[in-house]
Amino acid sequence: MKMKKLLLGFAIGMTLFLLWGVSISYAISGVCSSCHTMHNSQNNLGEVETYSGGTLTTGVTTPQNQLLKASCIACHVGTTGATNDHGAPIVLHITDPVTQGAGKTLAGGDFRWVATGLGVTDSKGHNVAGINSADVAIGTTPPGWDTAATPGALSDGSIAGGAASWGANQLTCAGMYGCHGSHAYTDADTAISGAHHGNTGGTSQQVSSAAIASSVGASYRFLGGIWGLENSNWNFGETASVHNEYYGVNVNSNYITKATISYSCAQCHGDFHKTTGTPSPWTRHPTDITLPSTGEYASYTTYSVEAPVARSTVPATSSSTVTPSLTTDDIVTCISCHRAHGSPEPDLLRWTYSGMVAGSGTSDTGCFTCHTTKNAS
Repeated sequence: MKMKKLLLGFAIGMTLFLLWGVSISYAISGVCSSCHTMHNSQNNLGEVETYSGGTLTTGVTTPQNQLLKASCIACHVGTTGATNDHGAPIVLHITDPVTQGAGKTLAGGDFRWVATGLGVTDSKGHNVAGINSADVAIGTTPPGWDTAATPGALSDGSIAGGAASWGANQLTCAGMYGCHGSHAYTDADTAISGAHHGNTGGTSQQVSSAAIASSVGASYRFLGGIWGLENSNWNFGETASVHNEYYGVNVNSNYITKATISYSCAQCHGDFHKTTGTPSPWTRHPTDITLPSTGEYASYTTYSVEAPVARSTVPATSSSTVTPSLTTDDIVTCISCHRAHGSPEPDLLRWTYSGMVAGSGTSDTGCFTCHTTKNAS
């Protein structure tokens, strides 16, 4: 009888475990030891990985926070393709992808072009600590820094603590001096802690309201409070119809809406986001503003993965249709022109700016995706 009860209890326990597994199927899954170690000394020196100065090092003896086996960067380093051996999306390719975009890099581009030892400058990528340590010497306070832009939608602390200057604090992946995770913590691992397990939508999440984006794990790409639709393959192999969908608004002024993809950038580069014309003359290219339905802009009707737009309503599925409007619909954003992580172009641009020659060429690419009458076509 005791054996029958034991077996019954085991069966019930396994059923509950499986049901629990289904309930969190969108969160990170797999063998725990792929990411964590119970004891840092386990397997002698082969347990922990870090990345620094262009080198991925295995066998680090320094304990990592959250019992992790790798730092943020080391976990997301890989050779080719969208993901590495751990199944993590690659944001830093060891093998040169040569160019950016579909089939080469993920949506945010790549840190490859800013990594130490590649003979390039930090203008081709965000100078995240641990990727290019030499960048500390050129300054840490972001261009366009405005303390009024922070805190964000989750009110989880201010970037740089709201200080006028970042001092010697270099940009990190997450935390008080980073883009992802909670800004209440200076340590990147602590700032992102729980987000991977608490991801309510995995890699196909539609974040379309404050009620959904109520935590880091539930926000678009762990950007606290930001909305969007996450492509299942991080935009690797993106097409006009299969891609991320970003949230934008037609309000270019003083951080009124803190859920847009442009506001995510504005938290560090606020001055580039403020209203600078009503509507003309513009002293900076406008962002978080609708694509006009008149003149040259009206011809942008098919979604461009090279110069993407955001939507005033986050759709449940991605679309190839673009609808210029005087009031809402498709929105110009910071990432319409720039990559979040890095690109082979100066200023993290999505195309070769020096190749945009007015009155020349017939292809509506780059700047001419929106400004369709500026080339020779």
